[in-house]
Amino acid sequence: IDKLKKQVSINCDSSQIALSLYKQAEKDLYEFLKVNNASHYQRLTRFGLEKDIRYCLTRDNAPVLPIYEEGKLISL
Repeated sequence: IDKLKKQVSINCDSSQIALSLYKQAEKDLYEFLKVNNASHYQRLTRFGLEKDIRYCLTRDNAPVLPIYEEGKLISL
């Protein structure tokens, strides 16, 4: 949402709330989940998946950018 808002108009309460939370957490998403006792953080941590959580929270990690075109996701 943070990146898309410059290109498209987002007029949705849930998107605005998600963006507000992201802005609070963006400096350290992992620590934000930890400090705020997020249920998924707690559950995955019990399985020893801290590295997986950090990987999933890494921005711009994929070398592709999918776009939705004519009813399909395609890679740029």
